[in-house]
Amino acid sequence: MKNKLISVILTGGKSSRMNYLNKSFLKINDQFFIEKIIKSLKEKTEIVCINANDDIEKYRGFKLTIIQDAIKGYKGPLAGLHSAMKHYKNISQDSWFAIFPTDAPFIDTNLFDLFESKKKENCRAFISKIDDAIEPMFSFWSIKSLEYLETILQENDGYKIMKFAQEIGFEYLDFKRKSKADFFNVNRPEDYKNLLNLI
Repeated sequence: MKNKLISVILTGGKSSRMNYLNKSFLKINDQFFIEKIIKSLKEKTEIVCINANDDIEKYRGFKLTIIQDAIKGYKGPLAGLHSAMKHYKNISQDSWFAIFPTDAPFIDTNLFDLFESKKKENCRAFISKIDDAIEPMFSFWSIKSLEYLETILQENDGYKIMKFAQEIGFEYLDFKRKSKADFFNVNRPEDYKNLLNLI
């Protein structure tokens, strides 16, 4: 595509609902969650990076750029997006950033094709609507939103992704699952069991 696209795997949360277990290293079919995600994202983007605040040494084994939150204090997924934008801000004035959580190991990469088909001149974010459910953790963001994002994070804690998207201007990516496992988030131990049953 004409615009540079960078994929960001967000692993910076505390995982409190998962008893503080790092969900990146849960396994599915003898692969870590994050390994499956990396493989999928590399099909569609040249640059894949990891936003992580803990277990940094573990992540080094994947030989990807690891980016810690530039604004400290566990300010949520927008802090991870902001940090990736700051790291790559000079790569292109038209670059876009795709964010994906580390706790959803199955990604249908046709979502990227849908994003690429969209006109972007008057839009600074695209939020997935998967089977009619709004899923802001699977989304695409223009580098042009960086300055405002930095201001928001410096002045607020726990700023909602959808609130930020509404303020900068966004469109939905309407997408249908091919499998119940696609984009399935594992937030709690019972979710992990349910995902294993699905596959």
